[in-house]
Amino acid sequence: MTGMTGFVWRRALSGFDPGWWGRLGDRRTVLVVVGSPVPGQPALDVARLAGTDPRLRVLFAAAPGPSSAAVEVMLRDAGAAPLRWSELADGDVGLVVTAHRIPPRPPGAPLIALPGTIPAAVAHRPAPTVFTYAHHLDRPPDARPGGAVVVGDSDHDRLVASLPLRDFYRRALGVAGRGLVAVALPAAGTGPCTRCRSLDVVRRLLAELPPDLYQVLALPEPGADRCPGGPGLAGLLRDGLGLMPPEADWRAALVAADWILGPPGPVTRLGTLTGAPVLVTGPPAGDALRLCAVRLAAHRPVRSQLAEAAARWRPERVRPVVERITSEPGRFDRNMRSLMYGLLRLPQPATIPVADPVSPPFRIGCRDGEPLCAVPQGG
Repeated sequence: MTGMTGFVWRRALSGFDPGWWGRLGDRRTVLVVVGSPVPGQPALDVARLAGTDPRLRVLFAAAPGPSSAAVEVMLRDAGAAPLRWSELADGDVGLVVTAHRIPPRPPGAPLIALPGTIPAAVAHRPAPTVFTYAHHLDRPPDARPGGAVVVGDSDHDRLVASLPLRDFYRRALGVAGRGLVAVALPAAGTGPCTRCRSLDVVRRLLAELPPDLYQVLALPEPGADRCPGGPGLAGLLRDGLGLMPPEADWRAALVAADWILGPPGPVTRLGTLTGAPVLVTGPPAGDALRLCAVRLAAHRPVRSQLAEAAARWRPERVRPVVERITSEPGRFDRNMRSLMYGLLRLPQPATIPVADPVSPPFRIGCRDGEPLCAVPQGG
């Protein structure tokens, strides 16, 4: 698999695998369950850790729910062959790793819920369930021993590892020589006021920024069930908006961006790692990012605000936000692998895992006069 995850699977992802190494008692199957396309990136990061061990077989499945079809498309684009939920059997799985939500009636193997997973009642499960967190301040103080572990943040680590490839990502997006304005676009499932406000910001950017000097790129907000959309999106694409689809790696677009705009959330929070100016739009009162970042003013021209933010921006101003992302910077792979092998009851490989740069991004665009169903992909 060399698609959006940037690594190659050495064995089959499902069915019998004659190349499965190791003694019979050391072989394990790791099931990765993804509940939504955009938050599925960390799940694929975890699959990388298991995919390097020939004793482990990695299988994928989409959690039952409204996003299952979109998740299956994302997994197939990534080179995996997702299993149907009805095909899973308890005895065939040694470990379950889930992202975004814990599926109903998961296999009865030990389960790891990745950071950001929606809480669920798991007291009835016979096998251990471990909730993981990015920061020690996120860990519930009343968590049972062994049931809550701070592992770090894979988005943070892979984004930091990708920073040296900024020029490469910009060429992949086709924005060399232009300013790239990345805008967080809430999904269709968010509140109508937030969504309309974000679309108004995008319209304003497209109206005021010359397309020969700037590219406006919308990023779907991680953590959402559905792709951003609505009746206004097609017109914005025809007006020059670029859109990162859910199956593309949005983290590379953050590295490539010259400015990052949006309400406080995963996109703007992780954007503070890149050194690019972060401008918040319509933040809720009391958000830490609102106190550190620049506020996009409604009564002033956008272009002058972008120029002013670029001239005056100092990464130190958002240091409190950066430090709150994770209390284990650079250690997600190491901590997660230790947790996985402990639950699998296997010795770890004699290597030190490190975060890899993310895969090159691609975007959706639409030329004037083209129907939206024929939108081209790429830079």
